[in-house]
Amino acid sequence: MQDKNARHIASSHFRDWWKRPYRMVQTNLRMPDAQYDQRLLAREVRAMGADVLLYNMGGIYAFYPTALPLQAENPMMAGDALGAAVEATHAEGLSLVGRLDLSKATRKAYEAHPDWFVHNVRGQALSYNGTYQACVNGGWYQDHALDIISELLRGYDIDGIFFNMFGYMNHTYSGDYFGICVCDNCRARFRAFSGRELPEREDFSDPAYADYLKFQDRSAMDLSARIYDHIKQLKPEIGVTGGRGKSDLIRLEIQRFIFREPPEWPYQPGEQARWARAFGQGKNASSTSTNFVDYPWRFAAETPDCHILRFAQQLASGASLDYYLLGTPDQADRKAFGPITELFEWHRKHEGYYSGLRSGARVAMYHSRKTGKFRARTRTADLKGHPFRGAYRALIEDRTPFDFVCDETAADDGNPGPLEGYDVLLVSNAACLSDDEARRLDDWVAAGGTLIATGETGFYDEEGRPRSLQALSSLPVRQLKLVRPDMRGAYFRNEGGEAGLPDAGLIMLDGYYLHCEPAEDAGRVLALLPPQRFGPPELCYPDVDSDLPGILSRRHGQGRAIYLPWFPDWQYYRDSLPDMRRLVTGLIGDAVARPVVVRGAGAVEVTLQKQPETGRLLVHLVNYSGQRNNLYEKPAELHGLLLGVRGAAGDAKALREGSVLQPLSPQADEDGYLWYRLGPVGAFEAVSIASQS
Repeated sequence: MQDKNARHIASSHFRDWWKRPYRMVQTNLRMPDAQYDQRLLAREVRAMGADVLLYNMGGIYAFYPTALPLQAENPMMAGDALGAAVEATHAEGLSLVGRLDLSKATRKAYEAHPDWFVHNVRGQALSYNGTYQACVNGGWYQDHALDIISELLRGYDIDGIFFNMFGYMNHTYSGDYFGICVCDNCRARFRAFSGRELPEREDFSDPAYADYLKFQDRSAMDLSARIYDHIKQLKPEIGVTGGRGKSDLIRLEIQRFIFREPPEWPYQPGEQARWARAFGQGKNASSTSTNFVDYPWRFAAETPDCHILRFAQQLASGASLDYYLLGTPDQADRKAFGPITELFEWHRKHEGYYSGLRSGARVAMYHSRKTGKFRARTRTADLKGHPFRGAYRALIEDRTPFDFVCDETAADDGNPGPLEGYDVLLVSNAACLSDDEARRLDDWVAAGGTLIATGETGFYDEEGRPRSLQALSSLPVRQLKLVRPDMRGAYFRNEGGEAGLPDAGLIMLDGYYLHCEPAEDAGRVLALLPPQRFGPPELCYPDVDSDLPGILSRRHGQGRAIYLPWFPDWQYYRDSLPDMRRLVTGLIGDAVARPVVVRGAGAVEVTLQKQPETGRLLVHLVNYSGQRNNLYEKPAELHGLLLGVRGAAGDAKALREGSVLQPLSPQADEDGYLWYRLGPVGAFEAVSIASQS
């Protein structure tokens, strides 16, 4: 009986990995790695401080003896690599998550069923290095994938499943464009879905393209749900990773693309963690940090400081730790291993502080996936996602704790309320809103929230079609009359510092200005100076004025809505002028008191988490001083920082430094902040504090 109970406890420990803060190492194994000593692999991963190993199982090549004739068995494998890995990882106290790549298959599957795979209008199959891309609507994904999963789950005691590259693909690994799949399965299913033929072009000039985007989403999500349900019927206790699809936890990926449009976006890890928390609504999450620089150079490692900055952002927003190697830990470039091992070991010792966290932020940004998908239909499409990222960066650099609210959950009537708990919602050029979204946002404002919107927010429906009237009845504008793209040389008059910028009599304006019909009760701030002459110098004086506003606001129920008919967020992304940041964050500061304040010099992100089970608060400070564009070096230690926390009680503990921080005064100040002096802050600091409640 004791042995049986011991096995049950051990099994529960392995199975529950995804319900607690975890430390995962992903080993994307190459074919010859099936010959690697699996016990050594498990020991190496455990020595790195991990408690979860992600290991190849099958799909393209089976890392186990398969009875399925169309799944190629790894020809370099002797015996059963997966079976040995499961035994080894469990013996070393690790959980094993199996990696399935069902996106591709080998030639023998293709030749048996070419109709299962992606073909373009020229009749070519999407192939790369002898593998063939599976079509989401074909038999490999729809049927044979379930056979592979059944064989694995019936034969191996794995603790979780991860699916690689799930969904539609129209490019090769080399980045070459291939085109959409036009196989008979896609044609028939799209015709049944939309009543149309497949689009000939992947842009909105083709009338079928908008429907095709919806079709891709619906068919991929349906397949994801079908696979998830199949897994749970066979082994309901194991954890299934996913993104937007049906899953038990969310797992994403952080990487650098050398050929991505500059500048480098250093906030990708935190952005992904915030999205996962908002979309997952309580699910655990991680974004695996790719060890390598970019896909063509899979064995050239990123700098250790790049990885630590990624992990610091993830921890600060409540995500777990996740590290991705191509191959085994026997790497030629191991420079990141030492710092990552130190961090993983530190996290293991402090894992209890990261369990069951909930955000303590009072500010949220609206994340509009619809706008990203249908942005090309809008008048300001050339701005891309830069307004959103400019606003994101402004909040980070202002040290404002904030979360995301997702459009996909905000309009879900079955959701208990993703907007609850926030005082301010920043909606940065969320052009495409559904009627349900707009209604939920208006109701939230009426109940007492402050909504701040920029640009074309709400002037299109959920598929990017222009609206005749503004979707949000709370906003102080009703109708869009004209979008002017010619604001080069324009300004706003800021007389008397009315926009919260007392030393800026003029505020620069570039790009677009939206002429709107204001609501009758709208308050106005700033006045537009239309584009002025900027050469020759003798003619550089104002000759045209206007009373068009830069900020409009109005009460709506118990709350307030503010609208900026231009793009200070985009200008901040492009130009980094502090006035643009202070303009946006000043509007937020007027509406809500920050729960956490950090004083002192340095590029620092600040987040606040709550741990309901213990009643403690967890404040993170992430140090960006080592990051400059695409350079990531060791950050300079920050000294002399003061931390003020509302609702704190008693001593605090600096978990990275390992010191106890006594409050500078036993009582909070008149604004409710209890203050602490921090020691030197390296890559990041995590401060645990008791709360009064």
